[in-house]
Amino acid sequence: MSEAKTPIPVNIVTGFLGVGKTTALMHLLANKPANEYWAIVVNEFGEVGIDGASLSAAGEGLQVAEVPGGCICCTTSPQLRVTLTKLARGIRPDRLLIEPSGLGHPAGIVDLLRDPMLASAFELRAIVTLLDPRHLNDSRYTTHETWRDQLQLADVLVLNKCDLADVEQIAAAEKMAAAQFPPKLAIAQARQGVFGAELLDLDLHPERWPALPNEPTQVTAHRLMPRKKLDTSTEQMPAVWPVRKTQSSLGSHSCGWIFSPATLFSSAKIAALFEALCQPAECGLQGLTRAKGVFQTERDWYRFDWVDGMVGAAPSAYRRDSRFEVIVESETAPDWTLLETQLLASLIN
Repeated sequence: MSEAKTPIPVNIVTGFLGVGKTTALMHLLANKPANEYWAIVVNEFGEVGIDGASLSAAGEGLQVAEVPGGCICCTTSPQLRVTLTKLARGIRPDRLLIEPSGLGHPAGIVDLLRDPMLASAFELRAIVTLLDPRHLNDSRYTTHETWRDQLQLADVLVLNKCDLADVEQIAAAEKMAAAQFPPKLAIAQARQGVFGAELLDLDLHPERWPALPNEPTQVTAHRLMPRKKLDTSTEQMPAVWPVRKTQSSLGSHSCGWIFSPATLFSSAKIAALFEALCQPAECGLQGLTRAKGVFQTERDWYRFDWVDGMVGAAPSAYRRDSRFEVIVESETAPDWTLLETQLLASLIN
């Protein structure tokens, strides 16, 4: 994989058992550009490959690799690494789709694709998670660790089977999705797994680019507002990491920092930073009401929360980038310099 070749775009399409992943993939494959050659890696928990057989019949210009029996999501599993290596060394596809088992923790696949041995051959693009709105009323799903991980990991959340859910269930799912931190790039409704292929190629870090006149920069509700390509003659360079965003309204002020997915933080220093927020005046944050963040550390990815003087931390399946945000209630916006200095001191060089 040392040869300089254009990386293969990769999308992970995930979701719990029975949510409609294979049906969605068959629609994507049936409508792919006729001149493109696509590959798909499908992992079924059982030993008998049913989904792979279905996908193989989806059309021409397609290669299906099955990994039946067990789960490919574990980073210690050699099966996916071997399959990806063969793909990179063989007839290189124009796109690779990976469908993990509905019982898998797909964050491990992201970690594998970012492994130095594979990162030069594959370009990870939007991760699509399918969600059945009806499952929000069922504790068998909402309390399941894998279900929650798949939701956290999603860049794009597709509310599938909306023809079977009622209005209240769809509204509840959209409200839940819109409240996610970090926010999703897009939230879409779908029936029978049909969603726009443009969702596969969303800009994973739109915050880095300057806003264009009269151009939406975010997805609102379930409507996709894709960014236009900048004219190369007038294109502005993206901002240097980290990206810092501030906002003030209604007596509250927020500041957030977004770091590249390769940035590494010290878990001990991030924990100490959140503990220091219990004395907000010492951080220049009088009136602090909320702090939260997701960080890639030397141990794993973690989400940290501070609310009402209480600090919490838990492993996170989110993988798009590391980010941190605080909200303060005060007449004037704080000087964020002190907090930023403490945050940057938590980096591992």
